[in-house]
Amino acid sequence: MPTKPLESILYREFSKAQAGPIIEIASDVLQELVNFGSNAFVRCATSSAGSENEDLAILSLYRHIMEMTDGVEVLVSQSCATPAIPLIRSSFESLISMIYIVEEDSKYLDRSLAWLIDYLHQRLATYESLDPSTSKGEDFQKSMKLDDTAKTLQLPPQADVSNAIKNLQSLLAKPQFHKLNQDFVSLKGKKEWYRLYGGPDNVRELARHVGKIVQYDFLYRYWSRVSHGHDFTPFIVKTPDGDSGIRGIRDASELKSVANFAATFMLNATRILIKKFRPDEDIRTWYERDVQPKYSQLFKA
Repeated sequence: MPTKPLESILYREFSKAQAGPIIEIASDVLQELVNFGSNAFVRCATSSAGSENEDLAILSLYRHIMEMTDGVEVLVSQSCATPAIPLIRSSFESLISMIYIVEEDSKYLDRSLAWLIDYLHQRLATYESLDPSTSKGEDFQKSMKLDDTAKTLQLPPQADVSNAIKNLQSLLAKPQFHKLNQDFVSLKGKKEWYRLYGGPDNVRELARHVGKIVQYDFLYRYWSRVSHGHDFTPFIVKTPDGDSGIRGIRDASELKSVANFAATFMLNATRILIKKFRPDEDIRTWYERDVQPKYSQLFKA
């Protein structure tokens, strides 16, 4: 007979019923933002007048935020607030990257291509680790022998790995990337795209640069603890009688906060994208009609 959950720890239907009013409002808002975003994304992508690869960064970051927000909505609808935290953390990182890239028109191209170069180098490093003929590949083969789960990995055929490496190297060799790639490779310390040309030294300084340092210090740090499994707060709750207790799974206490941040990040990202690619498009009517009423309710819930 299948195991039944201990209801003092996990009571799925009760959790959903208890959080029903918030779930209804939050799901409506998040779905509307993602639905509109899916249309805005295509409008903006087809309105791009930039050169090859110029706008890939901003469009990729926006799509990522849209997908994370969609995931948050699915979790919120099931009263799963805590598992949604890594998704809003990821959205926050993408949002501050978007803000930084579009900050100055004169720096947009360099920052956009720098983001892409960083991505290409990370992909190249991954494929090189799968090639036994490289030093990274040798290290990977040694590591596999020490990892009990490695035997279950489905690695791509070596021919595919070699082709991927050649394609990535070919992309990085394009004249469009030449100067930026040289400067990126020459970076001392940790190689992060935003560090080029005197940029912020880490994510915290990036958040400070774009005016989000308070969110970083008081929210992102907490989100990171949750994401890395280093959060003890579920064990330090009090029962109505004043006794120590363990917070139940699917606890709804953070549901409103998670939905608020997911909605805010998605809305801000949409405004940035529209302003960049379709500055004459006015989204106020849509916002006031289809978002603001429910959005306001969410803050008051």
